[in-house]
Amino acid sequence: MKWKKYTMDTRTDAVDLLSASLDEIGIEGIQIEDNVPLTEEETKGMFIDILPELPPDDGTAKVSFFLDADLGPEEIAMTLSKVHDAVEELRMFADPGPCTIEESETEDKDWINNWKQYFKPFTVDDILIKPTWEEIPEEHKDKLLIQIDPGTAFGTGLHETTQLCIRQIREYVKPG
Repeated sequence: MKWKKYTMDTRTDAVDLLSASLDEIGIEGIQIEDNVPLTEEETKGMFIDILPELPPDDGTAKVSFFLDADLGPEEIAMTLSKVHDAVEELRMFADPGPCTIEESETEDKDWINNWKQYFKPFTVDDILIKPTWEEIPEEHKDKLLIQIDPGTAFGTGLHETTQLCIRQIREYVKPG
């Protein structure tokens, strides 16, 4: 299967708003590319030996979304019109940057599962968050375990709000 990939140039501080706007008009499977460095807090719970070297964060980002290449031109035009309207609405209260749209085509690779190679076990305080396809690292066998299979419907647990919820679970949920 082939997909049309639409990539928008935006600003890193507008990525969440733009992504939410795309989601509201029915676009799912959003890809974000930026050079925002990971914080020390984000990296301390990761099991990665070498972090990628990123160029300096210049405040720009790319947000991509995918449409089935078999969609008719009218459906694609209608979707792109909705995207344009969403961006213009966003401009009323934020600066999403140029939001120019570049179109390309991509083959249907296993992109639905390729992300799994980057999702490794990590810790939040004394809790180990582990995807179902990974083994428990020996040095973390004594930690409280939350095992998740996020798939495409749930996040990985790395988002700040999820980590706050995890800490609250730890504080308020007691054994027994």
